[in-house]
Amino acid sequence: MGLREKLLELRERQKKSIPSRVFFNHFFAITYCISCNDDRFKLKKIPYYNKIKIKNPDFKIKEVKKLLWNSWSTEYAYRIGEQIDNAEYYKFSLHWNFPQAYYSAYLSMTAFHETQGIANDQHEKSIKLFGNSVKDKHYPSAIGFYSNGLKDEFQYNGLPTFKGFPKDNSPLTKIDCLEDAELQVATFLKTTRKQNANDKRERFKKQNDKRFLNGKKEFRKAFSKKHWDIIYGTIPETSVFNLLYRLRIKANYRDIETFINADIDFKSFHTSLGELIDYLNFVHEAYIVKAIGIDKYEKILNEFPSHLNDRTALRRFYEIIKKI
Repeated sequence: MGLREKLLELRERQKKSIPSRVFFNHFFAITYCISCNDDRFKLKKIPYYNKIKIKNPDFKIKEVKKLLWNSWSTEYAYRIGEQIDNAEYYKFSLHWNFPQAYYSAYLSMTAFHETQGIANDQHEKSIKLFGNSVKDKHYPSAIGFYSNGLKDEFQYNGLPTFKGFPKDNSPLTKIDCLEDAELQVATFLKTTRKQNANDKRERFKKQNDKRFLNGKKEFRKAFSKKHWDIIYGTIPETSVFNLLYRLRIKANYRDIETFINADIDFKSFHTSLGELIDYLNFVHEAYIVKAIGIDKYEKILNEFPSHLNDRTALRRFYEIIKKI
């Protein structure tokens, strides 16, 4: 292979690695924002938290137990890589790490929803409930960011230092301060909201939705703002769970190849994503404790094999939640 061919191959490989480098930067930005938030563990500052109680008229604690145990088991499986601590393992475990990260957080959220009588099996609906709660300030400001709005009218909330996108904005910009991190989070929200709209458009196309047919009764190729606004009107707030869900669907073989071939620090990526899961699980576990009481929660916790969650749920409970 000649020099020119080698350079072209290198350029192509770098081009393919861009999406994974972008995701790495985005998730690092989220955990950076959380770590900079001095109130991230001060749940009593949240009026909603102080009023939490069981609202499910058919509440069964065994359902909460099942969901929490599944969440903790999945989180343990995600963190096995830390025990192996091998660069190649971190790289090739991405196939299952992405779904593990999402499902651990999703299951703990659903366990809390069970106490409130709003648990369901539809991911989109659960994520919408989370987004509504974020908008209503039910969650700590550390994860209180979200985006909403119609085409070209997105609004970004919960990012105090974000003042808009600079002309030279890049999703690969190095993060050196909170302003950099919040700009990356806003970028992530923007691209995810647009992706959700494109996915909805494809769904409406398959349904041959009459709102988007042209004069020939064909699904129109060109969309005006009016058509896009119909779609955006059906999309709820875009929050951190939309970002996690977007990563989960990246776990198919074709997409994961772009990650495996990327020039990124896979261990740092794993750590950043793990820190986000740890924080989301902390919040929902603390909310569950507030709802069902510390004694009942501790019983659920102590009946679970301690060697599987001594660094996760047990640590969160005894070092943070019990002291709130």
